[in-house]
Amino acid sequence: MMKKLILSFVLCTWSLCTWSNVETGVAVIPDNYYDQVDNKKSADNILNALNSTISSHTVLNYNALEDYYEQTDFYADTLWDMYSTCRFVMDDGNKEQQAVCDAWNKEHLVCQSWFSGSGMKSDLFNVYPTDARINGMRSNYPYGEVNGAYGTGISKNNGHALGKVGSNTFSGYSGTVFEPHDDYKGDFARSFMYMAACYRSGSLNAANGSAMYTAAPTNLTTYAQNLLMKWHRQDPVSQKEIDRNQAVYTVQGNRNPFIDYPYLAEFIWGTHAGETLDMSQLMPSTDPDFVPGASSGWRGDDTPPTPPVPAVKHGVNWFVNGVNIHTDSVAENSKPTTLPDEPASCSDESELFMGWTNSTIDGFLDEAPLTLYTVPKNMPAVTEDVNYYAVFAHMEVEESSEPQIANEKIVFKELNLPDQQPVTSVTQGYVTLTFTTGGSNATKYFVNGESIRLYAGNSMTVAGPGMTRINLEFGTGDKTNEISTDVGTFESPSWTGSADEVVFSVAGSKDHRRITSVEVIFNSTGSTVTYSRFITSCSATTAIDTPDKELRPARKVLIDGQLYLLVGETMYDITGRMINK
Repeated sequence: MMKKLILSFVLCTWSLCTWSNVETGVAVIPDNYYDQVDNKKSADNILNALNSTISSHTVLNYNALEDYYEQTDFYADTLWDMYSTCRFVMDDGNKEQQAVCDAWNKEHLVCQSWFSGSGMKSDLFNVYPTDARINGMRSNYPYGEVNGAYGTGISKNNGHALGKVGSNTFSGYSGTVFEPHDDYKGDFARSFMYMAACYRSGSLNAANGSAMYTAAPTNLTTYAQNLLMKWHRQDPVSQKEIDRNQAVYTVQGNRNPFIDYPYLAEFIWGTHAGETLDMSQLMPSTDPDFVPGASSGWRGDDTPPTPPVPAVKHGVNWFVNGVNIHTDSVAENSKPTTLPDEPASCSDESELFMGWTNSTIDGFLDEAPLTLYTVPKNMPAVTEDVNYYAVFAHMEVEESSEPQIANEKIVFKELNLPDQQPVTSVTQGYVTLTFTTGGSNATKYFVNGESIRLYAGNSMTVAGPGMTRINLEFGTGDKTNEISTDVGTFESPSWTGSADEVVFSVAGSKDHRRITSVEVIFNSTGSTVTYSRFITSCSATTAIDTPDKELRPARKVLIDGQLYLLVGETMYDITGRMINK
């Protein structure tokens, strides 16, 4: 069965939906990683060998798991929740929750009340971000199967619930249980199996926990073996699990063997229990012939599995001068992952490219489109073939001999910087930012939080002619490292003084500061730039010369040091964005 992406805002094949925040890209099992397991016989011996392989790992800080979820459980700028179809961002984790979709929190698949072993509380293979309401309703019930639709026994807003609570219908346990959605049952089963192998000596001390776990040699009760092996077989390893496994490995330093080698479970709790394990018979999920969502992981299968049926795809057309310069094939209800290269000007060099719009345009506009996209994540999901048009602004330059006070604000989320990659310099207008690594980590941009992370020991040099003020804007989750400057006065979040170059340094040996924007105020002579006319899909230079400027008198106004253009009763900022009407 193909593993489907349940989130309501995106539905796509796993060949397209890769784990966007995994820094390592392709999943790779280290050479000789499972050598200790090969040729072992019996559940006890295999589990002991797995325990030796995976139990030694970095024990993470439970209170800091949110930082790691940015790498392991983030997709399309949203936390991946296996308990609901709700869309959560990181900030939703601290909100009050009354119903499904109000907030998320951290869920232990193997409940905290079941164990007391060291490291189990903060193991990323056991702790997932989930809807807080459903997490609360799941309580510490064991897993099982329940009659009724998803949302049964949970709470209001059941349309988003991917689970149900009630009396167990699966033979072997008669109490109340929680049943997850079919498309995630394999994920839960393999997480339980991992915990059985990694924490063989973990103390289980609750009645519900004892319904699932027991002592060696198998660590799973007969009931749990039957249930979890059923789910493991019905819901094969998906690309989502493969990518998350790799991401957790980069953070925590160990792997889930039942994701790497799905058929391994059969030699412990399944049809090959008691046989000698020959690892060469098993196909790893990283093998090119492994089909995510379909392969069992057994090389002895007579026929290869049928790949999942691809989702409906649509074309995304990018038009400049009526010419389609680029077409993407995008899965239904997903977004383009990249934008085309910045197009050439429609007519002459005085025109500046501003972004893309899906509005219907007839050649030129007198004001910026109400929808203007510069980064893919802000674009709507594609549900049919869609056309985007390049938007240009006609630039006018007015020379001035009088001192001008003008802002230059660099907003990092608007620059389309690559996620989690080092940033060395940024230039916008008269301002250049240069980042220097003085600690163990280079300065990086994170899409989650839309901020530059300036790590301890690093510095940011802001350069521009005649700077009198620099305002820093800090993002969510910003740390408390002290920031100092080499000249002028810095009282967070603003620097004041008079300089052409200011160095901001971050103190400490760990943590980082999250900066979402840098605003510079000048006090220098120069030129004033206004963008007076917006054009799209233009086919001739005359497109920007009509209608006649005299028919639309405009005047420039200075408000709180910021230059605006007033056309009739409509005001625009210096980028041409309409302020009011």
